[in-house]
Amino acid sequence: MEAICQVSLEAITQNYSYFQKRVNPAQVIPVVKANAYGHGALEVTSHLHTRLGVQTFAVATLEEAQELAVVFPEISILIFSRVFPSELASVPKNAILTVCSQEDARALASSTDSKLRVHLNVNTGMNRLGLSSEEALEQLSIRYSHLQIEGVYSHFSSSDTFSNVIYTKQNRVFDAFVEKLQNIGFQGMIHIANSAAGLHDQQRPYDAMRLGIGLYGYDTTHEGLHQDSLKPAMTVKAPLIRVARIRAGESVSYAEKWQSAVDTNIGTLRIGYADGYNRALTNRGVVSFAEKTYPVVGTITMDHIMIDLGDDDPQTGALFHVMGGNFPGVQVNTISKNLSTIPYEICCGISPRVKRQY
Repeated sequence: MEAICQVSLEAITQNYSYFQKRVNPAQVIPVVKANAYGHGALEVTSHLHTRLGVQTFAVATLEEAQELAVVFPEISILIFSRVFPSELASVPKNAILTVCSQEDARALASSTDSKLRVHLNVNTGMNRLGLSSEEALEQLSIRYSHLQIEGVYSHFSSSDTFSNVIYTKQNRVFDAFVEKLQNIGFQGMIHIANSAAGLHDQQRPYDAMRLGIGLYGYDTTHEGLHQDSLKPAMTVKAPLIRVARIRAGESVSYAEKWQSAVDTNIGTLRIGYADGYNRALTNRGVVSFAEKTYPVVGTITMDHIMIDLGDDDPQTGALFHVMGGNFPGVQVNTISKNLSTIPYEICCGISPRVKRQY
């Protein structure tokens, strides 16, 4: 038996619909980069495209776009990161490139490829990728014979933080830029909102929002007011492969980081840090089974974790919830807070060794 990652397509439908209602009539672009944040890019894309009619998706890299394009040649795929000139020959026909810098713009302008679809990334304060507003307007003033500029967008650095200072400033900068776009008669797609911004009541959706972590069921805003309306789509379970009695004073796992104060049953689950169960959960993690929770004890190993069952003696082969489910301590939001990280990292960290079920 192996660890499994169960993905609820019903939950993904519910989450997508929740955001669509919030930003309507703007378009919602599902972000399926990083294997759909660990949920499975091909399966999530297939579900949203065939069941809900979604036509545009977003990924981070050329390689991710190529994977989708083989199966879904009819959709549009926005690539966020730079595609180098040497890679243009392998760009799928249904891909939309992002111009991330002046250097990028010059390279695309001098290429011999015809009819490249592009969006301009405008830097409004994130300072990771993007043209300045002036550089973007300059690009829009040039009549390229083989570049089709279909959209412009920016990205928030802090739409999910307690302070709205930078978030508000970026909105002001982008609003001013959009006014200039309107003055020159730009007709392409305009978008800036990500999942967290889409949960701000005052956020202008423009023509589209890019739905990333919210699609998979997480409200990452500081207040978290919308979490009850979203449904986490991922549940990870691991099989119990051994139960053994140890005596008081005996230790468990590497480096003897946990010793039992009493005689107890120790269960071994087939999941470890190679599967994405973070080693920092050593002596801090919790799992659940049959309406009860059990602490993770001893050092997390590459392939296994150990749990303190007390006097319980469940059958081997039983599947324990290690992420997701009804108990707060096992939920991804709780795990991410305990590890001082974010749900993105927890979900993306579930390795391909864990079999996905839909």
